Amino acid sequence: MSVQDRMTAYWSRWADEYDDQQTARLRSADARRTWRGVWERALAPDPAHAPDPADPAATDRSPDAPAAAHPPEVLDVLDVGTGSGNAAIQVAELGHRVTGIDLAPGMLERARAKASGVRFLPGDAIDPPFPEGSFDAIICRYVLWTLRDAQRALAAWHRLLRPGGILSAVDSAWFPEGVELGEGLEGARGEDFRDAYGAGVISELPLATGRDDEVRAALEAGGFAQVTATPLHEVLELDRRQGVAPGHHPQLQVLYRAVRA
Repeated sequence: MSVQDRMTAYWSRWADEYDDQQTARLRSADARRTWRGVWERALAPDPAHAPDPADPAATDRSPDAPAAAHPPEVLDVLDVGTGSGNAAIQVAELGHRVTGIDLAPGMLERARAKASGVRFLPGDAIDPPFPEGSFDAIICRYVLWTLRDAQRALAAWHRLLRPGGILSAVDSAWFPEGVELGEGLEGARGEDFRDAYGAGVISELPLATGRDDEVRAALEAGGFAQVTATPLHEVLELDRRQGVAPGHHPQLQVLYRAVRA
């Protein structure tokens, strides 16, 4: 079984439990508001003029307020490694046309069951099955660290974007030195996680360390310009208030944003 097959099998088997945890968190208006702000900034033509999460005028609005009837620009967005589809659905609620791809059948089943209007398809984040220049934006959340071939993936994403297209990725250093792999995951799930990512697999994933300098260098090597890394302090504070999923601790996540020149 290949490295990718092992990772895919893990995420497919545990899709129900994973999605139950994620959707439970998103029942909170606090969480929906926070993540809506992240994705608005991630896809804004000029992030400097996107809503500021520290601004009460931005954070006091309803998290479920509909997108503007005529948003400034409706984007064709691809969510690579969409999992159970939560990020894709949040972006679609901003008024964009969204497609999500994943290799794990269990995750796609959960995503499609939400009847969100997002198109969910089987597909590999390393080599998404679309023609060149198909999208205005590509997003991913918690996917960079698990790419088995980051250079190939970033080249493919660059190719899929139209000129001026945006790449926005949220990730973190999930496995800091000294933390046992799968810590906090109990029973069969913990064993499956170690089977999927242990035995040297983590060391073979180029961006698994989650280091800012390595991620930015990879994006620039992939041909992207205007590469930025924005710490998501508002997400860290959210996680401190609400707690996090098993196997994690509240830690700083980063929004990486880049543009196809």
